[in-house]
Amino acid sequence: MVPPGGYYYAEVIRGVQDAARPLGVRVVLAVSGESLSENQEQVRRLVAGGIDGLLLMLHPGLRPVDEAEQWLSGLEVPAVLVERRAGIKAGRLEQVASDHAYGAALAVRHLAGLGHDRVALVARVESPNTAHLSAGYAEAVESMGLRPGPEYRIVTGADAAPADGRFDEVIRAVEAGEVRAALVHNDIDAIALVGILRARGLRVPEDLALVTYDDEVAELSETPLTAVAPPKQAVGAWALDLAVRRLSRPDTPQAEILLRPELRVRASCGARHRAST
Repeated sequence: MVPPGGYYYAEVIRGVQDAARPLGVRVVLAVSGESLSENQEQVRRLVAGGIDGLLLMLHPGLRPVDEAEQWLSGLEVPAVLVERRAGIKAGRLEQVASDHAYGAALAVRHLAGLGHDRVALVARVESPNTAHLSAGYAEAVESMGLRPGPEYRIVTGADAAPADGRFDEVIRAVEAGEVRAALVHNDIDAIALVGILRARGLRVPEDLALVTYDDEVAELSETPLTAVAPPKQAVGAWALDLAVRRLSRPDTPQAEILLRPELRVRASCGARHRAST
């Protein structure tokens, strides 16, 4: 089950398919709803239809959290939560996700290594990954003794301001020389920011060294963007593997797996090196 819309999940699904094919496992795709009741009904229908296991990439806004986790812990078939993290109330649920906190720290360390002692974080309010990115960002800033940089939260939903307005605070800080390096989540926002900066007479990386988080389309930016790339296909493959293991060996200890992203260095941060992990 995947949420409606968004390109993030295509690579995860591809990883599931590639892992399933040699095992002779049939994968059935379903689209999750926004409410808990919609998800419960979707799962009920899938189980009634005879599925053996579930890989769940649930809607990030699923509420209430406690009730959702209680439901997840009592599912009738083995289930793996994919690119989501659940608390101890869903302790019977196996989990596979990218370590987004590590990915954010990777970006901060890279920018610090280029001489930036203050790094901003620009992240989407509605993203389920923002909390993890913020935690990894803050930990890296503290551990490296950097000056705490500003954190900007941008809204990109249907009621959001146009892109120019969305990045107003960021643009003002770059124009004033207060922000010279930033980690931006995600690629689309980073590419939009590069265009707005150029329209204002500002350049990447000369005026702003920029690392994006995602690496779906980062290389297609006018200035190819250095990017943190979550291992999406590997997440899908591990999730499928966990589900198959659970079905064939029910007594296997339950797993919670975090896979580390890698950094792919291009032109937007002002340095060219090999990818690092």
